Amino acid sequence: MSEENLLPGIRLKVGDITPRVLVCGDPYRAEKIADMLENMTCLAKGREYWTYRGDWKGETITVSSHGIGASGAMLSFISLIKGGAKVLIRVGTCGGLKPEIKAGSLIIATAAAKEDGVSNIYVPTSFPAIADLDVTNALVQSTKDNEMEAFKGIVVTQGAFYGGVMPTNTVEQMKSGAIAVEMEIAALYTAASVFGARAGSVLSVDGNALAVLEAAEENDPDPELLKRTVEKSIKIGLDALVAVEL
Repeated sequence: MSEENLLPGIRLKVGDITPRVLVCGDPYRAEKIADMLENMTCLAKGREYWTYRGDWKGETITVSSHGIGASGAMLSFISLIKGGAKVLIRVGTCGGLKPEIKAGSLIIATAAAKEDGVSNIYVPTSFPAIADLDVTNALVQSTKDNEMEAFKGIVVTQGAFYGGVMPTNTVEQMKSGAIAVEMEIAALYTAASVFGARAGSVLSVDGNALAVLEAAEENDPDPELLKRTVEKSIKIGLDALVAVEL
């Protein structure tokens, strides 16, 4: 197949992507999730974009990684939607912005502040980045069905991993009610809105972001705790994904 027939980034063609898609940042996490599926097939691997297809509870789904940061992730999200995605759920990690949201907590992001530097290229600054209600409700129900608990609320999607001028704004948003900070959800929700899909997300908290805003490298999450929390988020995300009506 000629290069021009492939969707940018993910290097797949229109129709290769199932309507239900689980996305994550880390390619190796995508591979791990794919190994949980029945009848799994690797569709493509290129740069940070690794994509798989398989069955979960009788439904065929796609799992795809998008890398770190909103710019590359936006490329992935748009290509996945153009390729056939109708419902996308992101499983990832974040830093808490409230004292009660500690490492090991789970968060269902209902909306995101667009501080990523990319989303506002596609929509006006005043246009919100909001999760789909049906997808969010499926995530809430999946959390209950799996006998788990999750915080629900607005997160901040920022473009900088290390501190800079952004942390001051993040603190102000925390005072406005934001509960966590991460790097891709605003792009996901914006892409879904602009290109006609539905999206939601469940995140694993790896620590308190306010404690390390000026020195992100000092964040040192407990690897076993984070592993267990991520596994919980994956189970919640997969079950919710197949529960959403298309």
